[in-house]
Amino acid sequence: MIEVEPGLFDVLAIRDNGTSGPSIFSISSTGTFNLIYSFQPPSMLMSTFVQAPNGLVYVPGFIAPNNFYFSLAPAGKDFQQYPFPGHWGTAWQTLVVPPNELYDIVAVATGGPSTYGFAQIDEAGKITILHQFSGNDGVPIGNNITYGADGNIYGVGSETIGVSPGFIFRFTPTGAYSKLLSFPSFPDVATLALISASDGNLYGIFGGGGSNNTGEIYQATLSGQLQTVASFPATGMTKPLSLMEAADGNIYGSTNSNFIFRYNLTTHQLTPVYRLDPYGSQGHCACQLVEGMDGKLYGVTPIGGNYPGIGAVFSLNIGLPKPKPFITGLYPSSGPVGQRVILWGNYLLGTNSVAFNGVPATSAVATSAQSVLVTVPAGAATGPVTITTANGSFTTGQNFTIQ
Repeated sequence: MIEVEPGLFDVLAIRDNGTSGPSIFSISSTGTFNLIYSFQPPSMLMSTFVQAPNGLVYVPGFIAPNNFYFSLAPAGKDFQQYPFPGHWGTAWQTLVVPPNELYDIVAVATGGPSTYGFAQIDEAGKITILHQFSGNDGVPIGNNITYGADGNIYGVGSETIGVSPGFIFRFTPTGAYSKLLSFPSFPDVATLALISASDGNLYGIFGGGGSNNTGEIYQATLSGQLQTVASFPATGMTKPLSLMEAADGNIYGSTNSNFIFRYNLTTHQLTPVYRLDPYGSQGHCACQLVEGMDGKLYGVTPIGGNYPGIGAVFSLNIGLPKPKPFITGLYPSSGPVGQRVILWGNYLLGTNSVAFNGVPATSAVATSAQSVLVTVPAGAATGPVTITTANGSFTTGQNFTIQ
């Protein structure tokens, strides 16, 4: 028997969309459901959406017979759609890169040979294909690209679709392509995830492999060194499906066997923290997790819930502290009084004050969980920037230079 840590699990909302099109919605921490926008059939969303530093939500989707990118305000207003260039169309996973660019892996929208590209989307919706994968480049697989600590974008590919050998590829923000490393084996390519962690390394999973052939977590350095750092047990908590890093510095994820697990970056210990009941109201979590400002983990079960087959939104309290804000970059890092600056980091929602070297700014708006738009106040001098939320404060080691 595998013991798990106690956790307070709450089903926050269950939504049956009936015969209408796909929807974008929000759920409060107490379970209040708010419909933001509903697409009319025949239409569908191609992947998860992201919120950019301008505050708009971007998501690739389909309205017959064409593929588009969409943007809209969080309140569901100002809906815009942007066509893909030429024959391109299907997008995989949109990634926000500071200060204000979106990137995606895209594919041809029609039949024929599989063709993939690396695309940049600006805030006005213009889509530019920066690189088209050639025969020597292999093909991207999985639905994960991640922003590395060196400012490059990383993902997983294989020489041919779903076949060994596999590798991690790298793109610069301007589209220069290279391969970081190759995997010695490539088990279960259908369950890939890749994240950039706070220690500066990349971490990924295979649904197979490891010492028990039930899954593994690997570490890849940005210099190209690869090692397996954790193997999943022979029974119980098997076949990992997702990864994320919480503010406590640990990596969490879900498995196909309905476990939520923790991997400690320092001790390399892999432990179960909760197992959902797939036969009750909790549902089946082969799902992505996010950490809320309250320290709880949130997810969406694609099946299960009180109404079988519909799914549910849940929160899981495993005792994580409320995450304090942190800033990793200032864009730009210098300018005059009145300059608008994007503070980039995480856990920035609910920002209530920003100060430039002790001088409070009169205008600071959290445009997403990762970004705050602020104006340099009169009287500010060169020095660090301090941001404060209800969970605490953070002061940058980097100075903002007053020009």
